[in-house]
Amino acid sequence: MRLSFRGFAAACLFALALTSCGNAETPAASSTPTPTPTPSAPTTPTATPSAVPTKTPASTADVTVDVSIAGGKVSTGSAVVKAKPGQTVRINAVSDVADSLHVHGYDKTLDLKPGKPGSVEFATSTKGIFEVETHETGKLVFKLQVS
Repeated sequence: MRLSFRGFAAACLFALALTSCGNAETPAASSTPTPTPTPSAPTTPTATPSAVPTKTPASTADVTVDVSIAGGKVSTGSAVVKAKPGQTVRINAVSDVADSLHVHGYDKTLDLKPGKPGSVEFATSTKGIFEVETHETGKLVFKLQVS
C-alpha cells in the first residue's frame, strides 16, 4: 500500500502524539479499575512584582550604596556616604526580613521583601546630613551627607 505525503505526515503526527504521551502501546486490560483523577484547583502563574525589576537596569548614578541587612545587622561599607548637590544617588538593598528603607529629607522609601534585591535612585538637591534607616526594625543604615 502506498501512502500519499499527506497520509504519511498524518501517520507520523499520530505516532508522535502517542509516544509523547508515554507508551505507544495500548495497556493490557486490568481487573482493577483505573482511578479517576480528582480535579485540582487551576494554578495561576505568579507575576514578578513591577516594583522589583527582574534585571536591574544600568544605572547612571554618581554615588551607589550597596546595603545588606541580615540577622539584624546592617552592612553598607560606610557609616557616612558623601554626595554633592545635583548628583544622583542609588541605594541597592537586600534584606532577610520584610522592612522598608527610608531616606529622610528626600522622602524616598524602598520596600524590602525577604531575599529580593531592590533599589531606589534620586537626585540630591538639598545640602545637609540625612539619615537612611529601616522603619520596621529602626536600624540606622547610614547617613547621607550632601555638601
